[in-house]
Amino acid sequence: MSSTILTEKDTKLIEQTILKYGRIVAVEDLMAIFRAEYSELAAHNRIQKLTVAGWLKRIKRGLYLVIENLSSRFQNDNSLLLISNALNQNSYVSLSYALNYYHMYDQYSKTVVAVTTTNSGKYKFDDYVFKFTKVKENMFFGFSQKIEAGKFVYIADAEKALIDYLYLDKSFTSASIVFEKLRDHQQSLDFNKLQGYAKKSDITIKRKIGFLLDQLNVDTRELHQSLVDNKGSSRFTQESKLFNAKWRIYYDIRIIG
Repeated sequence: MSSTILTEKDTKLIEQTILKYGRIVAVEDLMAIFRAEYSELAAHNRIQKLTVAGWLKRIKRGLYLVIENLSSRFQNDNSLLLISNALNQNSYVSLSYALNYYHMYDQYSKTVVAVTTTNSGKYKFDDYVFKFTKVKENMFFGFSQKIEAGKFVYIADAEKALIDYLYLDKSFTSASIVFEKLRDHQQSLDFNKLQGYAKKSDITIKRKIGFLLDQLNVDTRELHQSLVDNKGSSRFTQESKLFNAKWRIYYDIRIIG
């Protein structure tokens, strides 16, 4: 049975790794640190032993998470953001984990959703699933760079996370979540920014955002003006039956109930 106790030498190397690279590190960077104390083969073997012992956790091939304390292996929200960005650097975290970052969402999910312009995909790590959803280039906006644990991560603005909910998930649940956040966080959200993001999105998103903001008595005249030449209609969900003539959208009363 492998010992989980770090030697003094390995403790120093782990500390050097975190100091130089953070908690998420590529195997070649690990090797560079460990070769200062071990031969090439011995460094490789030591990294493998530390992985078996639980001090290093493989995220994907060639990428590891450094565990600082074996008695507290649960990964907090910030480390999940770091892992997501490390898995796909051309992506930004959105939906619930983005809203959670801005203290607008307190329900934890086992799926971290990120938006990308590269291929869609899923990765499993511990009990979590990291889902990357591909969007068109014109929808890849509305995110900013943050610093977490000394690393850059990309996270959707709260307003763009709400747009992404409506764009990526056309369910009744997502529409309800968006209205709930609009209603409950009016002081934190920038409705002008939200409408600006909606104007950059497709016509259905414009209609959905306009309709929802109208329920909160927000001035939507400029957003509505961008739709005056469009005579078609949209739906919140396939089951939506009620029709709003101003926004030309079918909705479900439960969304705003």
